[in-house]
Amino acid sequence: FGHNRHRIRAHRGTCLRHNACSQHNARTERVRACAQVKRSLSSTGGTVAATHAVCNRTPGAPRFAGHLAGGTHHAFADRGEGFCVFNDIAVAACVALRDYKESVQRVLIVDLDVHQGNGCAAIFADNPNVFTFSMHCAGNYFSKKQNSDIDVEVQPGATDAEYLEILHSHLGNLFEQVRPQLTFFQAGVDPHEADAFGKLKISSAGLKRRNRLVYKEAARHNSLLVATMGGGYPKDLDQESASFFQVCQAHMDVYRACVAMHSHAWTEQLSH
Repeated sequence: FGHNRHRIRAHRGTCLRHNACSQHNARTERVRACAQVKRSLSSTGGTVAATHAVCNRTPGAPRFAGHLAGGTHHAFADRGEGFCVFNDIAVAACVALRDYKESVQRVLIVDLDVHQGNGCAAIFADNPNVFTFSMHCAGNYFSKKQNSDIDVEVQPGATDAEYLEILHSHLGNLFEQVRPQLTFFQAGVDPHEADAFGKLKISSAGLKRRNRLVYKEAARHNSLLVATMGGGYPKDLDQESASFFQVCQAHMDVYRACVAMHSHAWTEQLSH
């Protein structure tokens, strides 16, 4: 009995340590979950704030704005998917249509992430005020494909020339058809050849040309524009690696071009 009593004490000690460890892990998970929710809400709020910035036509208001996050286009109305908790583009589009009814009746989503903008496609499937365009890699579906208003599949391994020719053939007609007062540019850089998940082979120069094409069409058709970050995942997470540098620079190029084109468009507007 004495021998068993020591076993019982040892077992109780182990149980107490296990329970304490479990409680600590539970608290840690709650903290992580809370941080994730806050981050997701903040990301959505940032896109909404950028939308207000361009739609609120006070003197000196920008015509283009960029949010250094967002682009969570895989989230549906009732669930998240693919690293996306809330669909910031969908929320911001709905806010624009609600709060700026006189100036925004037609919204265009130009989604050039390597993955289809399935969440946006599903959310706005029956909404005549929002037109969804998704140009993505045919080999990068990870869940059931949804139907955008226009879906364009690019074959795996496509390089700059093929990719840009396809985009150019659609973009002008798209803006002519929709005549958007507000455009959301889902500017994922995961088509980059250095991306870990994308199956396209687009160079940094090719993505720069892609960005300029979108900004030029928006400016030419007098559309307000909000750019969101979208996907982009280096093959090597070492900050000193070539792929990390290339993907981060590609993200930065989205916003550099946004600033440059906005300045140009603003100058052109003032000159008229």
